[in-house]
Amino acid sequence: MADTVLFFVYSNKYICASRIDGARRYAERTGWNIQVIERNNTDRPLDVKGIIDFWKPIGVIAECGGGIPEISRKTLGRIPCVYLDENPSGGKGRALYVNSDSARVGELAAKELLALNMPNYAFVGWRRPRFWSEERRKAFASALELHGRGCIVFDCPPAASELHRREMLAAWIRSLPKPCGVFAAHDPVGEEVLTLAASAGISVPDELAVIGVDDDPVICESTKPTLSSIMLDFEQGGYICAELLDRRLNDPRFVQAERKFGPVFVTRRQSTRHTALTDIRVAKAVEFIRSSACDGIGTAEVAQVMGLSRRMAELAFRRHTGRTIHDEIESARMDRAERLLKNPRQNIAAIAGLCGWASGSVLRKAFKERHGGLSMREWRSAHN
Repeated sequence: MADTVLFFVYSNKYICASRIDGARRYAERTGWNIQVIERNNTDRPLDVKGIIDFWKPIGVIAECGGGIPEISRKTLGRIPCVYLDENPSGGKGRALYVNSDSARVGELAAKELLALNMPNYAFVGWRRPRFWSEERRKAFASALELHGRGCIVFDCPPAASELHRREMLAAWIRSLPKPCGVFAAHDPVGEEVLTLAASAGISVPDELAVIGVDDDPVICESTKPTLSSIMLDFEQGGYICAELLDRRLNDPRFVQAERKFGPVFVTRRQSTRHTALTDIRVAKAVEFIRSSACDGIGTAEVAQVMGLSRRMAELAFRRHTGRTIHDEIESARMDRAERLLKNPRQNIAAIAGLCGWASGSVLRKAFKERHGGLSMREWRSAHN
């Protein structure tokens, strides 16, 4: 029977699924069974000891960012454990930690918002104090300071109720000097900022440009306007967890306090769009292209979304964006191809199909034209 590793998660969010996929990818090498234990009811304590007695695992991976207080050294006993999204300063002895690289996340958020050349910048942290939120704030503020810009921070007493906090945040958003670039430490916070801005009649992205973290499609694609967000390499995070656990199992003396996984790319949506489009039909077309370019759409489908003939759609689109609909579609596909290429585990031959290109040869030709003659393989080597 295969050895079992328990993977405790706080919820079934898509980021958890990616982390589990990463751990299972590593487990293919070791023959482990990765058993997921979900704590999705915060009112009912998790019987960690009973679960361990039932499964008799050789090791544990515990996602504690959402809070699983029942997981402790006492409940785990001598079973090796890797903590995911947990503060390394939490006093868990020789524990192993895997966290997102919050400093790089904060710097990337600053680069995205600085590119908009707004006069003001602000940060909204997670609803309760979290070490990763504070690290993102510090890195964001430091990057802004490097460019001679300040950072307005939303401060809320930790003991404030959700209702009081939301009222304070609404007032803070209204008081911000406009235009302002806002970095939300997490997608749910970005969603909250957009909702409150809409209630106050604040225009996004003209008055507020907002960027979040995690690129959760359930959130980012449903907000109005859609939310730009930084995608983290969650699968790599899960892989690293399993890798560290394996090293500890093979060498009980192995100690490596913390490993980090970084951001992968930024998905740019309406909340930070560089050009505010005054023609609602063109704005709809740009958003449709951004979300559907890799599905094989063409000019006819875009014209249909705009409610115009192909000729009138092309004229309107070029007038407001300076490029053709075809160019916009190819640009969106190429952006997606570049993001996939930055993942060293992505098969290059599969990228054309994933991005809506007619064939691999068409993509290779277009890629070389856009990147000064560099092949996709050469470009990947230069960017990894």
